[in-house]
Order: sequence, then structure tokens, then C-alpha cells
Amino acid sequence: MSKKFIRKSVLENVRKLSAFDYLNNYHPSLLVKNGKKDYSHREHESLHFSNGMWYWWSQGVGGTTALDYLIAVEGYDFKEACNYLASLMNISDPVVTYYHKKETKPFELPEKDKNNNLVIRYLCETRKIDREIVDYFISKGMLYQSANFRNAVFVGYDGDMPAYAFKRNIFKDFKLEHAGSNKAFSFNYQNKESNVLHVFEAAIDLLSYMTLLKMEDVDYKAFNFLSLGGACEKIAAKTEADIPIALKAFLERNPNVQIIVFHLDNDEVGRGATQKIMMIARRNYQCFDNHPVIFKDVNEELVSIKI
Repeated sequence: MSKKFIRKSVLENVRKLSAFDYLNNYHPSLLVKNGKKDYSHREHESLHFSNGMWYWWSQGVGGTTALDYLIAVEGYDFKEACNYLASLMNISDPVVTYYHKKETKPFELPEKDKNNNLVIRYLCETRKIDREIVDYFISKGMLYQSANFRNAVFVGYDGDMPAYAFKRNIFKDFKLEHAGSNKAFSFNYQNKESNVLHVFEAAIDLLSYMTLLKMEDVDYKAFNFLSLGGACEKIAAKTEADIPIALKAFLERNPNVQIIVFHLDNDEVGRGATQKIMMIARRNYQCFDNHPVIFKDVNEELVSIKI
């Protein structure tokens, strides 16, 4: 085969090979299995393969084909990548993975209780969050009390449709994302007029910071706010910088944001996650680390204040 020209039939054949099948067939040692259908790259921890697609989180690039992978990740030019793949496939036909589209049920929120009294009492009396702020999110359908187990449910929306829910039990130390939640729509508050985004580990910290702003006579609706829904432990454990899906998706939906202020927990995990996220975010945004200095998290800081 000519090194200068790629025949149409060869190019069509090369483009059928996915990045995952390329590695699985010709460089299997580079794949690290993380779950049933999720793999990462041994040399690039934030490069993931799932359902026939790949995405390199630290670089913000992704695709499906082996051709895209070789160009974006391995640094090949187009012709080199085509010739290399064609040669491999000519020597050994790859075993191809077939993906069957899985039918997914529409996301459904946990059943609502007849009232929100217990959740209001927990958030306002135990967590010291301002009642007006709690009532506001309840009125928007973003916070309520579940019928089963009496969890506080924090809801995120994709447009007008619920797409995410985080459950926090008010009696026990239980917290978990609801089944089927799309982390890209984690609990948040948007102000399209503001270029500032405040980021927190948990929804309760987000509401606590709003309360602190109100106590200082600052409009708590003047900025953007986002909860990462507890994604920090996995990020801090990685050796390569990464950006959580919730933050990436929020920034894509809100191009007005220019400044990001991080209020993650004052512990090894929170501080570590902050630094890893900021390594990437600083390329396009002004970033500030404003984690609590004396207290573990924002809510603990709020609770400590004597009113």
C-alpha cells in the first residue's frame, strides 16, 4: 500500500476500528478495567473507554475510532495512523466488540412525602440553613422530603425535566445518588447574568454558603452555585489531573462563567481534588481555592456561628 495515498476501501476499513478494539487487540496491556464496561488507559489515567467511545478528561478530547485516538493521544499524523492501522489489520484481523443498545427507563424521582416538615426542621435547626433559602428551593421543586425513609432529596434538572437526585437521610449518616441520576445535572443554581461560579462537594454546603452570604447582606442569588455530589474522593485518588462531569457539563451550559471559586472540604480529599481540578480549569478560567480554613466544611462553619 502506498505511503502517500490511502485507498478509499482501506480508509473505510480503518475507520471501522474503535479505539477500544485497537487497544484490546494489539496493546491489551494498556487497558485497565474499572468496571463492567469501563476501562482506563494505563499511561493516562483520565483517558477512559466505555460503550465504544473514548474520552481523555485531562485534555478535553474524545472520539470513537482508533484513527482519532492515534492522532489525538499518540501524536500520529493522519496518513501515518492510517498506514499503521491498515498494516496491523492486514497481519491480524481484530476481534470486534459489538454493543447492544440498552433500553433505559425514564429517570424517576423518589416518591414525595405529604409534607416537608422533617426536612425543613433538619436543614434549618440542625444544619442552620436559612428558612427563606430552604423554602425557595422547595418551591422550585429542587428540594423535598421523600415518602420512604424521610430523605432530603436534592434535585437537578435537564431543562424542565428532573435528571438527577441526591438523597441525604436526616436521621442517619446515609447519603447516595438516586438510581439513574445523570451527574451532568447535579444540584445547582444558575444565574445567567453572573460570571462567577461557586463549587461545593455537597448540596448542604451549597445552601450553607448561600446562608452565609445572606447573613452578610449579600444577595444569595447573585452568583452560580454547583454541588459536585461527592465526586471528590475519586478525583483526589487519581495521579493525573481530572475534571468532574458535573463541573464540565455546567460550564458547557453556562459559557458566561469566567471565575470559579472552590469551597471543597478542608481535608486531604477536598484539598487534593481542588488542586487537581484547578490544574485543568486554570487554562480557561480564573480559579480560587476558598476552602474553610478552621472548619471541615462550609456547613460546619455556618453551624459554629452564634446568632
